[in-house]
Amino acid sequence: MSRIYPAVLLCAVLLIPGCRERKSLLLNRQTEPPAPVVVKVQRASASEGSGTAGYVGTAVSRHTASLVSPVAGTLASLPVREGMRVEKGRVLARVESQSVTSACEAAASRLAQAEDAWKRIQIVKESGTVTEVEYMKVKTLLEEARAADAAARSTRDRCTIRAPFSGVVEKVMLTEGVETLPAEQILRLVDLRSLEIQFPLPENEFSAHSTGEKLRIEIPALNASASGVLSVKGITASPLSHSYMCSVTLRERVPGLMPGMVCKLYFPQGETGQIVVPSSAVMTDMDGRYVWTATGGIVDKRRVTVGGYSGSGIVISEGLDAADLVIVEGGRKVSTGMQVETQF
Repeated sequence: MSRIYPAVLLCAVLLIPGCRERKSLLLNRQTEPPAPVVVKVQRASASEGSGTAGYVGTAVSRHTASLVSPVAGTLASLPVREGMRVEKGRVLARVESQSVTSACEAAASRLAQAEDAWKRIQIVKESGTVTEVEYMKVKTLLEEARAADAAARSTRDRCTIRAPFSGVVEKVMLTEGVETLPAEQILRLVDLRSLEIQFPLPENEFSAHSTGEKLRIEIPALNASASGVLSVKGITASPLSHSYMCSVTLRERVPGLMPGMVCKLYFPQGETGQIVVPSSAVMTDMDGRYVWTATGGIVDKRRVTVGGYSGSGIVISEGLDAADLVIVEGGRKVSTGMQVETQF
């Protein structure tokens, strides 16, 4: 037993310096401050009144005509093609129908007979040998023959299909030589001078806008912009999207604008100078909406009031100044009072 004690004492003496060294390392680690979180910030900017909520619409023509065959027959002539510009009154197609031709000939023959009978009864009436009843009967037959002839000629004239207005042939459905049915569509004509923009307006924003409001319109396909006026607000909502179809009348002609082109629309803001921040910077909790700011590298939570939307982000009507640095990336990793490293 006397030999064990010196050995234990020696081990204790050897372990004491190692323990002191480990303790020193632990104390050094605890006193070293943690590395600050790196966040991306952006200075809150004042808007230029570019517009609030953006909508996507489509250019359409107010004047569109679907030209159809008036009778059953043969499409004898179709001298136009898709994309062709035509003037009002130009012949677009001709339909030939044997029944129409026969009806015209029969009506003309009956009219000739009725007119001859009318001339004869006029001569006989002067001699006083014709009764008033007979005279009125011949007159009635003449009027009926004239009406039948006019109707037959009108049907024949409608077989020559003309442009009801100046425009562009949008679509051709048939080709020359085919048999047509009554009311069968032959082609569609659109007026490019009467283009407007149609877009769906959500029901929760319907009451916020009224006809006569001005809008800014962007046409990405043409890299062009224009202005317009809200001219029509739909009265029936879509059962799927719960939105109302509205129309915007262009205030100036846009060269190159064609039906079907996608347009972006923006209602102007009531006043300029409002603060705009990226949508990623605005967060929501049980108390409302807020953003994180970094002043001198220290995080602060700011309650904000959203005033709308613009093409560059969310409009903040209250809670921010133009000089504030708003955290736009890394906001999920910070808390109030935290030290952060900011990057633009």
